[in-house]
Amino acid sequence: MKEMKLWLWLIFTIGNVALARDLSSTTDFPEVPPPASAYIQVIRIDPAQPEILYAASPGGGLFRSLNEGDSWQSINPNEQLRHFNAVVIDPKHPAQIYAGGEKTGLWVSLDRGNHWELAGLVQASIQDIAIDPHDSGRLFVLTSTGVYRTTDGTKGEWQCVFDYVDFIEREYTGHWPEETVRFYRFQGISIDPHNPSTVMFGGRWEGGYHRSDDGGDTWQHEQLSPIFRRADRLHFDPVDPNVYYAATHHQGLLKSYNRGKTWVSTGRGIEPQKRTPYYGAVLICGLAFDPAQPSTLYAGSDYSNWKSTDNGETWQEVGTGLTCEFTRSFAVGPESSGIIYAETNVGIYRSRDGGETWESCNRGLPEREILASTTGTFAGEKFEFAIVKGRPSVFRRSLTRGTDWVSISWLLYEQAETLRFDEVSKTLVIATEHGERRSFDGGLRWDVPATEYATRNTAHPTESVKLSAPSGHRAFSVVIKGAVIPDDSVVDEFYQRPPYVALALTESEYPKDGSEPLWTGSWDRALSGTIVIPEKLGQLAKPLILHVEVRDFQWGTRMGKARLRTEPEGVTTVQVDQLQQYSYFGSTR
Repeated sequence: MKEMKLWLWLIFTIGNVALARDLSSTTDFPEVPPPASAYIQVIRIDPAQPEILYAASPGGGLFRSLNEGDSWQSINPNEQLRHFNAVVIDPKHPAQIYAGGEKTGLWVSLDRGNHWELAGLVQASIQDIAIDPHDSGRLFVLTSTGVYRTTDGTKGEWQCVFDYVDFIEREYTGHWPEETVRFYRFQGISIDPHNPSTVMFGGRWEGGYHRSDDGGDTWQHEQLSPIFRRADRLHFDPVDPNVYYAATHHQGLLKSYNRGKTWVSTGRGIEPQKRTPYYGAVLICGLAFDPAQPSTLYAGSDYSNWKSTDNGETWQEVGTGLTCEFTRSFAVGPESSGIIYAETNVGIYRSRDGGETWESCNRGLPEREILASTTGTFAGEKFEFAIVKGRPSVFRRSLTRGTDWVSISWLLYEQAETLRFDEVSKTLVIATEHGERRSFDGGLRWDVPATEYATRNTAHPTESVKLSAPSGHRAFSVVIKGAVIPDDSVVDEFYQRPPYVALALTESEYPKDGSEPLWTGSWDRALSGTIVIPEKLGQLAKPLILHVEVRDFQWGTRMGKARLRTEPEGVTTVQVDQLQQYSYFGSTR
């Protein structure tokens, strides 16, 4: 009898504890404010006080957090200025910060954003700001019409060291897609921390990037490849001074082992976009290095967000809790913090475990109006789901853990009109003007329609016939397999820029040995043909490697390499695919 009473007491006690936990999980947490979000362009971490963060939003303005992103407050210089693209911290004087954006001019604060004053370039549209890490008085500002420099900080005069309008008028002869010449907010300017005399900024419709090796006095326009590519931002490896990275506009991530003389693909594992597919496939943005492990990088693309632990050679998708398909920038905290911030077009996320799990950090950002909500239990966790006015339109929060609202609008470009949760099938369903969309994982991913790609011509190249070579040269037949014929008829005129096939001969250790190709060439659209090289190259004792890349307007780039067959009547066949680890992307400077 005593044993029976003991069991009844245990069952009663355990039941009450479980009930108390369940009730506390939904009622005892502090009140959660409505969903909030903002389009965040960049976040900066105070190097002296890493709990202090700054965020720039083109539309929301400037924000500051004093508690690692738990909450935010507006620190706009004035209420009329709401479109900010850039905010940077003086590394030697962290209380001093600069900010700028659309027609704002350049602003400076000497007290971490409490007070502001105009630092110059009145009403200019600021795209990006770079501070020399060794000389705080030396600043470069990328505006919509060019680059300005000062060598005496806020007290110095601003000098236009690169007139973009003049460059286009003098140097550019192609089709320009806009009436006005201007940079866009994706463009960035960077100073090489290992060699501050080198300054680089991304190009636009002229492609490539612009580079100065004398501190901005003179500039050279560089291309990344015979194939048209535009580098939005250039990044420098924090350890190896010879390694650069180029984040391109819809053509992937490129890497140079020889300070920009040549470039190779370094995007193995990154998947192409799942929407408008015809002008390239992978827009790279937000590249950031982990200061605790410099071989670890984070990057966003226009399909998902990625992490590399081997210096950018291979990439894996970060945890699905980061419910935005394109992080505009990442910020990684100091070695002791282990925090990663993701700045997206649906607000700010934070991870404390290397990107495996993410939490929303949007308190204080503009709030959204809830139109309808429902609850449901998924994987043992109770959630509230809501649709809000505008896009992104679907949010959720955990009632079990008392979390803040998180956007769950992955690849949803339509306004949600109604929502419901089916407890039997554990399916979240929203209605849109184009029909219902379903999520089977609590809203992290949706059954959006598959991307419809245009019909493409599959190529079946035949062995080419060697042509006669001029004196002192040799001709070799080459066949490229695994690619489709480059067809630019589906893209706008300003994307129609052959050649679409690039070739290069290298030695076997290229590119990691820092060498340059021994020979480069290109074909407009052909997938078989003849290459003519100096005879002395064909007589080298070392084997020559032929690198090939073919532009694919829907999947980015097809790449491959093979040993050049130098025997008489030999044909070099190169099999290309999307995920080839190394291929030639560069041109000698």
